[in-house]
Amino acid sequence: MPRRERVDALIVGAGVAGISTALWLRDFGIDSLLIEEARQPGGQLHEIHAPVMNYLLAFGWEGSRIGAGILNDARSAGLRMLVGSPVERISLRMRRVARDGERFEGRALVLAMGLRRRMLGVPGERELLGHGVSHSANLDRTSYAGLPVVVVGGGTAAVEDAVLCAELGSPVTLIHRSATFRARTDFLARAREASGVRFVTNARVTRIFGHDRVEGVEYRVRGSRAVRMAEANGVFVRIGWEPRSELVRDQVRVDRNGFIRIGAAGQTSVRSVYAAGDVCAPQCPSIATAAGQGAAVAWEIARALGRLR
Repeated sequence: MPRRERVDALIVGAGVAGISTALWLRDFGIDSLLIEEARQPGGQLHEIHAPVMNYLLAFGWEGSRIGAGILNDARSAGLRMLVGSPVERISLRMRRVARDGERFEGRALVLAMGLRRRMLGVPGERELLGHGVSHSANLDRTSYAGLPVVVVGGGTAAVEDAVLCAELGSPVTLIHRSATFRARTDFLARAREASGVRFVTNARVTRIFGHDRVEGVEYRVRGSRAVRMAEANGVFVRIGWEPRSELVRDQVRVDRNGFIRIGAAGQTSVRSVYAAGDVCAPQCPSIATAAGQGAAVAWEIARALGRLR
């Protein structure tokens, strides 16, 4: 018989926001259950491959180390967590989540699904992921030291990757769809000063090609029908993130990019449904924001369930 369970608070996502919510709910004596589709909790922490220099008590730690510490805290606190199976359906009105033939309901539902990396959606990208296509120069740049690479994007992450690769002697082609960059001015200045970085603006990548490994990319410049090519042994796709809100976008208020709109304490447009972390925080996506929003949501749930006056 399929498993069915009802809890006080059901939390979808076991990253920083979800675990922070669960820890605070435990403090209020409120039963919660975390549901995480990945085998390893921690969310976006596993995508941080450089030292974190702006989070208290973890200064200089990489994301994986912070994630391991948070998971250890969750275990020490005895938080209940189900991992390793994707969520198939979410009903906000019923505060119900279905996964792997199981169904869970909560008096309160917290959406803390986080983000996923945005993909270009061009031929060759998925096929060559891990075979020359990468999402982090911090992690993979040494594999391409001295070899030509392409970096795609116009934000701080893309420009920083271009600088990091150039510092290792790689000829870098930085392709951006606009002439205006969103990157931090200090990183942009470093990239413009680097002799090994070539800027290609107002351009879109149309294909990543190669047999067993990346050999180059094809792109088009706005206003031209010509397909151009850039030789590359590595391609770093750094075009941002998108919220994992696809299962609820037609049930709750979201912005035009799919981020869930919330009130001051994490309330969504649906009664007894809350959101925390990167799935609703496009202006300040950070570890600190996720932890703080998780705490705020827990306080609001405690008030709603009569644990606070």
